[in-house]
Amino acid sequence: MGKLFTAWELAALASRLLMIFTLVALYGMDGFAGADWPEWGSMMTTFSLTVLPVAWLLVSAGQSAAPVGRWIALAGVLAAILRVLWVVYDSGPVPTIAVVPLLVALFLVAAYLVYTWPRRASRALRELAWRNGWQVVPTKKLQLPILPLPVGVARSTRDAVRTPTGVAFEVRWVKWHWLVARRVRLSAFIRLVEFNLPTLEVRPGGLARSDLTLESERFNRAFDVLGDDPRYLMAVLHPRNMDALLGARPIGLTIDGRVIALYDRSPLAESLIRGLAALDRLSIPRHVLEDWGKYAGPNLPNPGLKFRDPGDDETPGGMLLRLLGFSGGLLGFTWLGCYLGVTIYGS
Repeated sequence: MGKLFTAWELAALASRLLMIFTLVALYGMDGFAGADWPEWGSMMTTFSLTVLPVAWLLVSAGQSAAPVGRWIALAGVLAAILRVLWVVYDSGPVPTIAVVPLLVALFLVAAYLVYTWPRRASRALRELAWRNGWQVVPTKKLQLPILPLPVGVARSTRDAVRTPTGVAFEVRWVKWHWLVARRVRLSAFIRLVEFNLPTLEVRPGGLARSDLTLESERFNRAFDVLGDDPRYLMAVLHPRNMDALLGARPIGLTIDGRVIALYDRSPLAESLIRGLAALDRLSIPRHVLEDWGKYAGPNLPNPGLKFRDPGDDETPGGMLLRLLGFSGGLLGFTWLGCYLGVTIYGS
Protein backbone atom coordinates (compact mmCIF):
# COMPACT_ATOMS: atom_id res chain seq x y z
CA MET A 1 0.00 0.00 0.00
CA GLY A 2 1.39 3.39 -0.94
CA LYS A 3 1.68 6.38 1.30
CA LEU A 4 -1.60 8.09 2.12
CA PHE A 5 0.04 11.52 2.28
CA THR A 6 3.33 12.91 1.08
CA ALA A 7 5.59 14.92 3.37
CA TRP A 8 4.63 18.16 1.63
CA GLU A 9 0.91 17.40 1.96
CA LEU A 10 1.34 16.82 5.69
CA ALA A 11 3.37 20.03 5.94
CA ALA A 12 0.60 21.96 4.15
CA LEU A 13 -1.99 20.58 6.60
CA ALA A 14 0.22 21.44 9.58
CA SER A 15 0.72 24.93 8.14
CA ARG A 16 -3.04 25.56 8.06
CA LEU A 17 -3.47 24.26 11.60
CA LEU A 18 -0.64 26.50 12.78
CA MET A 19 -2.26 29.52 11.12
CA ILE A 20 -5.57 28.74 12.87
CA PHE A 21 -3.74 28.45 16.20
CA THR A 22 -2.05 31.80 15.54
CA LEU A 23 -5.40 33.45 14.75
CA VAL A 24 -6.99 32.12 17.95
CA ALA A 25 -3.99 33.17 20.05
CA LEU A 26 -4.00 36.67 18.57
CA TYR A 27 -7.73 37.01 19.21
CA GLY A 28 -7.26 36.33 22.92
CA MET A 29 -3.90 38.05 23.37
CA ASP A 30 -5.33 40.97 25.37
CA GLY A 31 -6.59 38.49 27.97
CA PHE A 32 -3.17 36.78 28.12
CA ALA A 33 -1.64 40.17 28.96
CA GLY A 34 -4.21 40.86 31.69
CA ALA A 35 -6.36 43.34 29.76
CA ASP A 36 -9.99 43.45 28.70
CA TRP A 37 -10.37 45.69 25.67
CA PRO A 38 -13.75 45.49 23.86
CA GLU A 39 -12.21 46.83 20.65
CA TRP A 40 -9.53 44.14 20.51
CA GLY A 41 -11.79 41.46 19.08
CA SER A 42 -12.94 43.60 16.15
CA MET A 43 -9.36 44.64 15.37
CA MET A 44 -8.10 41.05 15.35
CA THR A 45 -11.06 39.94 13.25
CA THR A 46 -10.16 42.52 10.62
CA PHE A 47 -6.50 41.55 10.87
CA SER A 48 -7.26 37.82 10.63
CA LEU A 49 -9.43 38.19 7.55
CA THR A 50 -7.12 40.53 5.63
CA VAL A 51 -3.47 40.77 6.63
CA LEU A 52 -2.50 37.44 8.17
CA PRO A 53 -3.62 34.98 5.44
CA VAL A 54 -1.80 36.87 2.70
CA ALA A 55 1.32 37.41 4.82
CA TRP A 56 1.24 33.71 5.77
CA LEU A 57 1.14 32.73 2.11
CA LEU A 58 4.06 35.00 1.25
CA VAL A 59 6.21 33.63 4.06
CA SER A 60 5.38 29.99 3.32
CA ALA A 61 5.88 30.34 -0.44
CA GLY A 62 9.16 32.24 -0.17
CA GLN A 63 10.13 33.27 -3.70
CA SER A 64 8.11 30.67 -5.57
CA ALA A 65 5.16 32.93 -6.32
CA ALA A 66 5.19 34.68 -9.66
CA PRO A 67 6.43 38.31 -9.61
CA VAL A 68 2.99 39.72 -10.47
CA GLY A 69 1.37 37.57 -7.79
CA ARG A 70 3.88 38.73 -5.19
CA TRP A 71 3.25 42.37 -6.02
CA ILE A 72 -0.52 41.85 -5.77
CA ALA A 73 -0.09 40.05 -2.45
CA LEU A 74 2.18 42.79 -1.11
CA ALA A 75 -0.31 45.46 -2.15
CA GLY A 76 -3.01 43.49 -0.33
CA VAL A 77 -0.89 43.29 2.82
CA LEU A 78 -0.14 47.03 2.85
CA ALA A 79 -3.76 47.98 2.10
CA ALA A 80 -4.98 45.70 4.88
CA ILE A 81 -2.43 47.17 7.30
CA LEU A 82 -3.73 50.66 6.51
CA ARG A 83 -7.28 49.44 7.12
CA VAL A 84 -6.30 47.94 10.46
CA LEU A 85 -4.53 51.18 11.41
CA TRP A 86 -7.75 53.07 10.69
CA VAL A 87 -9.70 50.73 12.96
CA VAL A 88 -7.00 51.04 15.62
CA TYR A 89 -7.10 54.83 15.44
CA ASP A 90 -10.82 54.77 16.25
CA SER A 91 -10.28 52.38 19.16
CA GLY A 92 -8.21 54.65 21.37
CA PRO A 93 -4.55 54.85 22.48
CA VAL A 94 -4.31 51.60 24.46
CA PRO A 95 -5.10 49.12 21.65
CA THR A 96 -3.03 51.28 19.34
CA ILE A 97 0.09 50.76 21.45
CA ALA A 98 -0.69 47.06 21.66
CA VAL A 99 -1.12 46.40 17.95
CA VAL A 100 1.55 48.69 16.46
CA PRO A 101 4.46 46.25 17.15
CA LEU A 102 2.55 43.55 15.27
CA LEU A 103 2.00 45.79 12.26
CA VAL A 104 5.64 46.93 12.32
CA ALA A 105 6.75 43.29 12.22
CA LEU A 106 4.52 42.61 9.21
CA PHE A 107 5.80 45.72 7.45
CA LEU A 108 9.39 44.55 7.95
CA VAL A 109 8.52 41.13 6.51
CA ALA A 110 6.93 42.77 3.46
CA ALA A 111 9.93 45.09 3.02
CA TYR A 112 12.31 42.12 3.18
CA LEU A 113 10.34 40.29 0.48
CA VAL A 114 10.56 43.37 -1.75
CA TYR A 115 14.31 43.54 -1.11
CA THR A 116 14.81 39.93 -2.24
CA TRP A 117 12.96 40.37 -5.54
CA PRO A 118 15.20 40.76 -8.59
CA ARG A 119 15.63 44.23 -10.01
CA ARG A 120 15.97 45.17 -13.60
CA ALA A 121 19.42 45.35 -15.11
CA SER A 122 21.54 47.89 -13.28
CA ARG A 123 22.80 51.01 -14.98
CA ALA A 124 26.36 49.67 -14.79
CA LEU A 125 25.34 46.48 -16.61
CA ARG A 126 23.45 48.41 -19.29
CA GLU A 127 26.38 50.76 -19.86
CA LEU A 128 28.76 47.81 -20.04
CA ALA A 129 26.57 46.12 -22.64
CA TRP A 130 26.21 49.36 -24.62
CA ARG A 131 29.99 49.96 -24.70
CA ASN A 132 30.55 46.50 -26.16
CA GLY A 133 27.72 46.68 -28.68
CA TRP A 134 25.59 44.08 -26.92
CA GLN A 135 21.83 44.12 -26.43
CA VAL A 136 19.89 43.94 -23.14
CA VAL A 137 16.68 41.90 -23.56
CA PRO A 138 14.07 40.43 -21.17
CA THR A 139 14.83 36.82 -20.27
CA LYS A 140 11.23 35.84 -21.06
CA LYS A 141 12.03 36.43 -24.75
CA LEU A 142 15.02 34.06 -24.82
CA GLN A 143 14.59 30.85 -26.80
CA LEU A 144 16.85 28.30 -25.12
CA PRO A 145 16.63 24.56 -24.46
CA ILE A 146 16.31 23.27 -20.92
CA LEU A 147 19.38 24.56 -19.08
CA PRO A 148 21.51 22.26 -16.86
CA LEU A 149 22.33 24.89 -14.23
CA PRO A 150 22.49 24.49 -10.41
CA VAL A 151 19.70 26.90 -9.50
CA GLY A 152 17.07 26.86 -6.78
CA VAL A 153 13.44 25.92 -7.24
CA ALA A 154 11.96 29.32 -6.42
CA ARG A 155 14.02 31.40 -8.83
CA SER A 156 13.60 34.72 -10.60
CA THR A 157 15.36 36.26 -13.58
CA ARG A 158 14.99 39.63 -15.25
CA ASP A 159 17.18 41.02 -18.03
CA ALA A 160 19.76 39.25 -20.17
CA VAL A 161 22.69 40.43 -22.29
CA ARG A 162 22.67 39.06 -25.83
CA THR A 163 25.93 38.91 -27.82
CA PRO A 164 26.66 37.61 -31.34
CA THR A 165 27.93 34.31 -29.90
CA GLY A 166 25.78 33.73 -26.82
CA VAL A 167 23.66 35.14 -24.04
CA ALA A 168 24.27 35.98 -20.37
CA PHE A 169 21.79 36.47 -17.55
CA GLU A 170 21.55 36.35 -13.76
CA VAL A 171 19.33 34.00 -11.73
CA ARG A 172 18.33 34.84 -8.15
CA TRP A 173 16.57 32.82 -5.52
CA VAL A 174 16.20 32.70 -1.74
CA LYS A 175 17.85 29.89 0.17
CA TRP A 176 16.60 29.18 3.67
CA HIS A 177 18.81 27.96 6.51
CA TRP A 178 16.38 27.21 9.34
CA LEU A 179 14.97 30.66 10.17
CA VAL A 180 17.54 32.69 8.24
CA ALA A 181 17.15 33.39 4.54
CA ARG A 182 19.82 34.66 2.19
CA ARG A 183 19.76 35.70 -1.42
CA VAL A 184 21.68 33.48 -3.83
CA ARG A 185 22.65 34.54 -7.31
CA LEU A 186 24.16 32.76 -10.29
CA SER A 187 25.42 34.40 -13.47
CA ALA A 188 25.02 32.16 -16.51
CA PHE A 189 26.71 32.36 -19.92
CA ILE A 190 25.07 30.22 -22.60
CA ARG A 191 26.10 29.14 -26.09
CA LEU A 192 24.28 26.66 -28.31
CA VAL A 193 25.75 24.11 -30.71
CA GLU A 194 24.00 22.19 -33.47
CA PHE A 195 24.66 18.78 -31.92
CA ASN A 196 23.33 17.08 -28.80
CA LEU A 197 26.32 16.17 -26.63
CA PRO A 198 26.59 13.89 -23.57
CA THR A 199 26.52 15.45 -20.12
CA LEU A 200 29.75 16.89 -18.73
CA GLU A 201 30.27 19.04 -15.66
CA VAL A 202 33.32 20.91 -14.40
CA ARG A 203 32.82 22.24 -10.88
CA PRO A 204 35.13 24.81 -9.30
CA GLY A 205 36.81 23.98 -6.01
CA GLY A 206 38.50 20.61 -6.48
CA LEU A 207 36.94 19.31 -3.25
CA ALA A 208 34.60 16.54 -4.45
CA ARG A 209 35.33 13.20 -6.10
CA SER A 210 36.38 13.76 -9.70
CA ASP A 211 35.64 11.23 -12.44
CA LEU A 212 38.83 12.14 -14.29
CA THR A 213 42.40 13.17 -13.51
CA LEU A 214 43.95 15.28 -16.26
CA GLU A 215 47.58 15.98 -17.03
CA SER A 216 47.38 19.52 -15.64
CA GLU A 217 47.89 19.37 -11.86
CA ARG A 218 46.83 23.00 -11.63
CA PHE A 219 43.51 22.17 -13.29
CA ASN A 220 43.00 19.09 -11.10
CA ARG A 221 43.46 21.21 -7.96
CA ALA A 222 41.06 23.90 -9.21
CA PHE A 223 38.21 21.80 -10.64
CA ASP A 224 36.27 18.55 -10.32
CA VAL A 225 35.33 16.84 -13.58
CA LEU A 226 32.14 14.77 -13.64
CA GLY A 227 30.92 12.60 -16.51
CA ASP A 228 30.38 9.03 -17.68
CA ASP A 229 32.89 8.58 -20.53
CA PRO A 230 36.56 9.39 -19.73
CA ARG A 231 37.43 9.52 -23.44
CA TYR A 232 34.74 12.12 -24.04
CA LEU A 233 35.82 14.15 -21.02
CA MET A 234 39.46 14.22 -22.14
CA ALA A 235 38.47 15.11 -25.71
CA VAL A 236 36.41 18.11 -24.57
CA LEU A 237 38.87 19.30 -21.92
CA HIS A 238 41.82 19.80 -24.22
CA PRO A 239 44.60 22.24 -23.18
CA ARG A 240 42.95 25.30 -24.74
CA ASN A 241 39.67 24.72 -22.90
CA MET A 242 41.49 24.03 -19.63
CA ASP A 243 43.38 27.33 -20.00
CA ALA A 244 40.10 29.16 -20.69
CA LEU A 245 38.52 27.78 -17.50
CA LEU A 246 41.63 28.44 -15.40
CA GLY A 247 41.78 32.02 -16.64
CA ALA A 248 38.12 32.64 -15.77
CA ARG A 249 38.12 31.23 -12.22
CA PRO A 250 35.95 30.91 -10.19
CA ILE A 251 33.68 29.55 -12.89
CA GLY A 252 31.92 26.28 -13.64
CA LEU A 253 31.12 24.52 -16.90
CA THR A 254 28.28 22.20 -17.82
CA ILE A 255 27.48 20.67 -21.20
CA ASP A 256 24.20 18.90 -21.85
CA GLY A 257 22.54 18.43 -25.20
CA ARG A 258 22.93 21.58 -27.28
CA VAL A 259 23.86 23.75 -24.31
CA ILE A 260 27.34 24.88 -23.35
CA ALA A 261 26.90 26.80 -20.09
CA LEU A 262 29.35 28.60 -17.87
CA TYR A 263 28.21 29.82 -14.45
CA ASP A 264 29.61 32.09 -11.78
CA ARG A 265 28.38 33.04 -8.29
CA SER A 266 29.28 36.73 -8.57
CA PRO A 267 26.94 39.48 -9.87
CA LEU A 268 26.54 39.61 -13.62
CA ALA A 269 27.91 43.14 -13.88
CA GLU A 270 31.18 41.94 -12.31
CA SER A 271 31.55 38.66 -14.22
CA LEU A 272 30.09 39.59 -17.62
CA ILE A 273 33.34 40.32 -19.47
CA ARG A 274 35.20 37.41 -17.88
CA GLY A 275 32.41 34.91 -18.47
CA LEU A 276 31.72 35.88 -22.09
CA ALA A 277 35.44 35.88 -22.89
CA ALA A 278 35.76 32.36 -21.49
CA LEU A 279 32.66 31.28 -23.42
CA ASP A 280 34.18 32.56 -26.68
CA ARG A 281 37.46 30.74 -25.97
CA LEU A 282 35.79 27.37 -25.40
CA SER A 283 35.85 25.18 -28.49
CA ILE A 284 34.38 21.76 -29.18
CA PRO A 285 36.60 19.88 -31.66
CA ARG A 286 34.97 18.59 -34.82
CA HIS A 287 35.86 14.98 -34.01
CA VAL A 288 33.99 15.30 -30.67
CA LEU A 289 30.84 16.38 -32.50
CA GLU A 290 31.22 13.53 -34.99
CA ASP A 291 32.01 10.79 -32.45
CA TRP A 292 29.68 11.73 -29.56
CA GLY A 293 27.22 14.26 -30.98
CA LYS A 294 23.83 13.81 -32.60
CA TYR A 295 22.54 16.46 -34.96
CA ALA A 296 19.80 18.45 -33.21
CA GLY A 297 18.51 20.62 -36.03
CA PRO A 298 17.73 24.37 -36.00
CA ASN A 299 14.46 24.20 -34.06
CA LEU A 300 14.29 26.15 -30.81
CA PRO A 301 11.74 25.90 -27.97
CA ASN A 302 9.17 28.50 -27.01
CA PRO A 303 10.46 31.67 -25.29
CA GLY A 304 11.20 31.51 -21.58
CA LEU A 305 13.85 29.96 -19.34
CA LYS A 306 13.55 26.38 -18.13
CA PHE A 307 16.00 24.47 -15.95
CA ARG A 308 16.68 20.75 -15.73
CA ASP A 309 16.12 19.11 -12.32
CA PRO A 310 16.61 22.25 -10.17
CA GLY A 311 17.76 21.59 -6.64
CA ASP A 312 15.16 21.64 -3.87
CA ASP A 313 16.39 24.29 -1.46
CA GLU A 314 13.85 23.51 1.22
CA THR A 315 12.37 20.56 3.07
CA PRO A 316 8.84 20.35 4.52
CA GLY A 317 10.33 20.54 8.00
CA GLY A 318 12.26 23.68 7.09
CA MET A 319 9.11 25.35 5.77
CA LEU A 320 7.20 24.47 8.95
CA LEU A 321 10.05 25.72 11.12
CA ARG A 322 10.02 29.04 9.28
CA LEU A 323 6.26 29.38 9.75
CA LEU A 324 6.63 28.44 13.42
CA GLY A 325 9.19 31.19 13.84
CA PHE A 326 6.93 33.64 12.00
CA SER A 327 3.99 32.68 14.22
CA GLY A 328 6.07 32.92 17.37
CA GLY A 329 7.39 36.31 16.33
CA LEU A 330 3.89 37.69 15.67
CA LEU A 331 2.57 36.37 18.97
CA GLY A 332 5.60 37.66 20.84
CA PHE A 333 5.36 41.15 19.35
CA THR A 334 1.62 41.27 20.02
CA TRP A 335 1.99 40.14 23.62
CA LEU A 336 4.73 42.73 24.15
CA GLY A 337 2.48 45.46 22.76
CA CYS A 338 -0.43 44.38 24.96
CA TYR A 339 1.84 44.25 28.00
CA LEU A 340 3.12 47.77 27.31
CA GLY A 341 -0.45 49.02 26.89
CA VAL A 342 -1.49 47.49 30.23
CA THR A 343 1.65 48.82 31.95
CA ILE A 344 1.21 52.38 30.68
CA TYR A 345 -2.57 52.81 30.69
CA GLY A 346 -3.83 49.91 32.79
CA SER A 347 -6.30 47.22 31.77
